[in-house]
This record gives sequence, structure tokens and C-alpha cells, in this order.
Amino acid sequence: MKAARLHRIHGKLSLDRVPVPKISASDVLIDVRASGICHSDVNYRDGIAPVAKLPIILGHEIAGAVAERGTRVKGLAIGDRVVVHYVSSCGRCRYCRTNRENLCVMYEMIGKDVDGGFAEYLRVPATSTVKLPDRIPFEQGAIMGCAVSTAYHALRRARLQPKETVAIIGVGGLGMHAVQLAKKIFHAGQVVAVDRFDWKLNHAQRYGATDSVNIQNQDATTAMRRLTNGAFADVVFDFVGNEKTIREGINLVGKGGRLVIVGIGAKSVTISPYKSLIGKEMEIVGVDDHLKSELKQLINFVDSRKVDLSHSVTHRIALDDINAGFRVLEDRNERPIRVVVSKG
Repeated sequence: MKAARLHRIHGKLSLDRVPVPKISASDVLIDVRASGICHSDVNYRDGIAPVAKLPIILGHEIAGAVAERGTRVKGLAIGDRVVVHYVSSCGRCRYCRTNRENLCVMYEMIGKDVDGGFAEYLRVPATSTVKLPDRIPFEQGAIMGCAVSTAYHALRRARLQPKETVAIIGVGGLGMHAVQLAKKIFHAGQVVAVDRFDWKLNHAQRYGATDSVNIQNQDATTAMRRLTNGAFADVVFDFVGNEKTIREGINLVGKGGRLVIVGIGAKSVTISPYKSLIGKEMEIVGVDDHLKSELKQLINFVDSRKVDLSHSVTHRIALDDINAGFRVLEDRNERPIRVVVSKG
């Protein structure tokens, strides 16, 4: 089969011919129909977040059809449409037993620790799949595997309540979906999109943002003070995660509020606990991945039309052109929301 593999950090992916994976009794073989390119894939390529091996097949936003199933697999048939839950977990440790498999002591991430979905076929444990209804396109299923589900997990981790004021820093692939979920599912009050590109901010307002702040020509703290009459935000989500946005996020949190950090930055951040946290009793919440139960909930939201992903995939490429897809994701002139490697 064809597979796009990373052989060295900072290198391009190489289109290789590799054997179709052999499955065990508890695995399924997925005929990959769509696989999203995530900013995390850029981080893995560039060594910002380390992969477990080289060469490796990247790609963790995956949807496809069951091509083979192991002898112990139940509840799945050949041809079933599925989304891959990229967290591979043991199912036995205290985290798995309490529905926190993203913290599993045996955690492996598909597309980072083991081979992923930038290939024609993928072997995964059957427990790492969720059925995809017929009326949801494969490409929408694929991006639900990270861009939508991780945003949803962040909102749940934040304990977001109806009518609360929200600021979302970075309205890219994840942040844009956080805007829609905050309004449509969590029924937030004000949702303020914060970014440095007008086209993203305009798109965020179509997704449900009530206000926007362009940090290229506005001071975010001053703007948020004005928009909230000095109360600032109950919850700030940082989908960028660099030193500047984390400091900005701290300033945008109101008294008793929460700063939720989702984005992966390359550098450490130093803060003053007294000035930043204690005086306004601010909480800092970390977000890592998502849960299988959340992915199931999202599929129901999309299937019932409570959430609309019809405009989320802005670019489609073939597996042979995988590096062009990375270039699109990194080129702001292309205005990408989500780039998907699509089959047929």
C-alpha cells in the first residue's frame, strides 16, 4: 500500500510502498477514506512534540470503512463506516476505568506513537473505532477525530456554563469549532473571537462569535474590558499556546475565571502566581486529547444537525500530494480551516 511517512525531523513526508498491516484478533483493518492534516502533525514533523519512532506514518484524524476484522471483534462488520478514536488505551488502569483514557498509563497515540492514517490502510484496535452514520461524509468524520472533539473536550474541561462570557484565542481548526460548540451546545453568552487575521474573525462570527478582536490593530485587554464593561471573561480558551497568548489569556480572565490551555507552544512560560492567579482566584486548566464518549456525543450532534461541519473542510488533497497539504495548512494566504487527505 501507499503510505506517507516521516523519516527525519524537519523533513518532508515520503510517499513509500509498505506492507498492508496485519491485524490481530482484537484489531480491525481500516480502508482509510479521509484523514485530516492537523497543526499537531506540523509539530510532530518539526520536532516540537516528539514522535515515538522514525519512520512513522503520521495522521490522527481518520475516517474509513472496515476492511477486515479480527476473530474476537464484535459489533463491527466488514464495510461499516467508522471514525478512529486516536487514543489507544489499556482499558484496565484507574484512568481507563473512570472514563479518562486520555490519561492511560499505557497511552499510545495513533499517528504519533504508532502508525497513523496518512496511508491507504490502517490497523487499529477495534475499541478505537466509533461508527459513523451514513449521512455524515467521511471528511467530516475525520475532522471530528481531533479538530472538533478536542475543542469539545476543552469546553467540557472548562465546565462552561450557559450565559458565561467566553474568549477564544486562535480561531483556526480547533478554535473555530470551539466557537460553534460554545454557542450551540453549551449556550454561552458572549463569545469573543481573538485572532490576528480578519478572515478568521469573520468566519468565527458566522460560526456564532458575538464579538471579535484583531490583535494586530487592537489591544486585547482594552478591547475585552470595553466589550464586557470591565468584567472580562469567565473562561478564556488558548488554542495557540505560546508565551504571548498565554500571558494575553491571563489578562482576559475575569475574577474567579478559568484559563484553558489547549495549544502546544515550543517555549516555557513564567508567570507570577500572586499577580496572575491568587488575586482573582483564577484557575489554569490543561487539555490533552479527548474521550471516546465525547466523540460519540459529537457524532450525534452532527447527525442531528445541532452542529454544522459542512464548511469546515476548506481544502482536499490526494495522498500523493500530502506535502502540498502541509504547505496549504502553513500558508495563511490559502485561508485554511481544515485540510483533508481524501480518497476518491
